[in-house]
Amino acid sequence: MVSTSRSKATVLVVEDDALTRELLVQLLQAGGFDVIAVPAGDQALLALCHHSEEIDWLVSKVGLPGLICGWILADEYHEHHPNRPALLLSSLDPAGRASARAVFIPPAAPMRVLEVLQSLQNLEPSQVLQFPTTKAA
Repeated sequence: MVSTSRSKATVLVVEDDALTRELLVQLLQAGGFDVIAVPAGDQALLALCHHSEEIDWLVSKVGLPGLICGWILADEYHEHHPNRPALLLSSLDPAGRASARAVFIPPAAPMRVLEVLQSLQNLEPSQVLQFPTTKAA
C-alpha cells in the first residue's frame, strides 16, 4: 500500500487541538508512520491536492473550524485513494451518518487510530474492501 520509492506510509493528520495533534503525531511516528500534521481543513485540502500521491492515509477530525470539514477532506482523499477508508475522529454516534468509506474513531482514543492504521496497513490487497466509486452526473 506504500509507494515502492518510500519505505513508510504517510498519514495526514488534521486536528485543530494542538495537544491532541501532537499526541497523534508521536503515536503514529512511534508506530512506524511518517506524519504530516496540520491544524485546519484548508491546509489539509492544499496538502491533499498538491501531495496526493505521497499521502497514504487520512486521519481527520470531522468538525474543524472554517469552511473545510473532515467530510470534505474525506471526499478529496477518496478522489486519489478510492479503495481506502478515511479515519474520521468524531464524538458523535456515527450510526445515522455511517459510510463504508470511513472508519469512525472517538477523539479521546488516539491509540485506536494507531491500531486501526496498523491493521489496515497489514491487510493483503485482496482483503481490502473495494468501495464502489460513483461519479456525480
